[in-house]
Amino acid sequence: MREFWDKRAAEDPFYFVDNRQRYRHPDQALFFSRGKHELDELLGAVGARLQAVDDVVELGCGVGRMTRLLARRARTVRALDVSPRMLALARTHAGLENVEYLLGDGVSLTGIADASADACISHVVFQHIPDPRITLGYVREIGRVLRQGGWAAFQVSNDRGLHRRRTGVEGLGIRARAMLGRGPRGQADPCWLGSSVELGELRAAAGDGGMEVERTAGEGTQFCYVLTRRVR
Repeated sequence: MREFWDKRAAEDPFYFVDNRQRYRHPDQALFFSRGKHELDELLGAVGARLQAVDDVVELGCGVGRMTRLLARRARTVRALDVSPRMLALARTHAGLENVEYLLGDGVSLTGIADASADACISHVVFQHIPDPRITLGYVREIGRVLRQGGWAAFQVSNDRGLHRRRTGVEGLGIRARAMLGRGPRGQADPCWLGSSVELGELRAAAGDGGMEVERTAGEGTQFCYVLTRRVR
């Protein structure tokens, strides 16, 4: 995953964080303003609210679109990403004194101490993980790093059809535009296509991590929002 996301960060990091952007011609003002909308939508959908005293872990910070917002609302943020290039960009775009940037290993939250976070947040990250077992492993890890009573708000995809490789004329068009430099590369890579997660398996993984799933919204879609809480 690291190699794939490093290449995408070099190619067009804004597009690969938000593919509504025009490829290679980002509108950065719009990009960052959408980040606020999406963070508020995620938290609002599951009824979560950050406090000024919270220590937050962000999974998949990318170029720091949400990191800068989290840093304003919480005491500290540990911003994790698998790509060194993305982390370097995050430092540039969201470099704040209360943010620590961490290079992830792509499978765990190694480097983050047990019971050291009040909240964990992730948006449009798990949907790109090619194996749902890795996503479920992250859910267990979230339970490990949360303090008693701490919560996590994150997005997963439940839409299996979203993660299929495009074939036929559609697939040929995607590959042709990429070869000509007119469209994004890597669209058929498992690290872009990602995978969906079954809610029953997610609930079981949360339980393994000492958490309960308190609320979900958007079940069965790409944007399934989940709130878990550490109960033991």
